[in-house]
Amino acid sequence: MSIVALDGLHVGELEIRRTRTPQELLDIVDFYVSSFPFVERRTVESMSRLLTNERVYFYRVFLNARCIGMMHFWILDDVVYGEHFAVVSQLRNMGYGRQLLRLILANVEKPFLVEVEPPVDELSERRLKFYEREGLVVVAKDYIQPPYHAAGSSTSLFLMSNDPHLSSQSLQRAIAQLRVLVYRYNKESEKLY
Repeated sequence: MSIVALDGLHVGELEIRRTRTPQELLDIVDFYVSSFPFVERRTVESMSRLLTNERVYFYRVFLNARCIGMMHFWILDDVVYGEHFAVVSQLRNMGYGRQLLRLILANVEKPFLVEVEPPVDELSERRLKFYEREGLVVVAKDYIQPPYHAAGSSTSLFLMSNDPHLSSQSLQRAIAQLRVLVYRYNKESEKLY
């Protein structure tokens, strides 16, 4: 199997469904907004436009017909980038996130790359430890996430990967693709395009 073939997969009591229409994005809006700060999330309209992008795979996770999670991936040249990954707050610390992350890691054909907040408070420290327990390591501590929004600012984040030996060249190519494809950011003009 691969990360692009998760649609319809049942994992224990969870069901994975690919998000294909703007209407289906409504399943995740409330917990997406509550799970990620404004500077670390795109607009729903932006997500909607990406649904037809061949590099993008948005999935919703269901438990007993209720959407309880989301996983958003970009297939880049050297890595699979996990843009957003969340479970509704009421079901956190119940093992669903771990189960989903293990599913992801078992099905990526390339190194997996994710942005994580540096450990500055209890929540960000717990998030970092969660990824570390599942085998991810920090591959860049000086990464600057470009803004998602024209009025936004850049954010300092860590990059983590399941490949502790991710080459510097692969990492730099992935960062360049994140800037251009994911954030649509032009460093020379310091603005979104």
